Amino acid sequence: MTSMTTLEDIVAQLGVTMVETRKEWKESLAESQKKWEETQAESQKKWEETQAESQKKWEETKKRMAEGWERTERALDRMSAEHEKSERLMQRLEKNMGGLNNSIGEIVEMIVIPGVKEKMNAFRHTFTMASPRKEYSDTDGSTLTEVDLLLENCDEVMVVEVKTQVSKKWVERHLKRLEILRQKERITGMTGKTMYAAVAGIGFDEEARELAAKSGMYLIDINEDTERIDIKAPDEAGTW
Repeated sequence: MTSMTTLEDIVAQLGVTMVETRKEWKESLAESQKKWEETQAESQKKWEETQAESQKKWEETKKRMAEGWERTERALDRMSAEHEKSERLMQRLEKNMGGLNNSIGEIVEMIVIPGVKEKMNAFRHTFTMASPRKEYSDTDGSTLTEVDLLLENCDEVMVVEVKTQVSKKWVERHLKRLEILRQKERITGMTGKTMYAAVAGIGFDEEARELAAKSGMYLIDINEDTERIDIKAPDEAGTW
């Protein structure tokens, strides 16, 4: 009887142990499941935050790109408009004058000369004469320089350079021209006269406009469509 009782006790004890083991296993499984779900939730949250930040940066990048393209398109439109204006005038000059050699003279005579004295005199000048295409020769007969348009009176002159497209190079050449006219003033007839300068064009490079203004030149914008000119005086007119 004692042996049988002992066996029953052992079986009972094993049963209790298995129940406890199963309970612990379930608790451990539940804890693992909970931690896994928490980990998944945290990962999902971080992924969503990362996605939201990436989307925000992408939207900002697209906005900057769109703004950059818009600025580029505006600049290209301005360049295209300037080019088209120059092309239309050049084509008309070729048709009317039979070649490009006379184009500057045509611009001067058709657009710049009409009313230019009155417009310049509004800036406290008193020019009475306007002479296009002046050529000056040295004592040996060589060409000193050429002037597209000369405004003058007994006391002052204004030397005007005219180009369809004014670049920095042409402004620099105009400055050298002014030096020559002053150095050779007895030949050029500039002795005792105050010399001013202006550059005229359908289009201006930004560097050319800045250099001309800095040098004290008047800027004459030619509107080919209306055959009118707009003059901008420098902050302080330069003299040579």
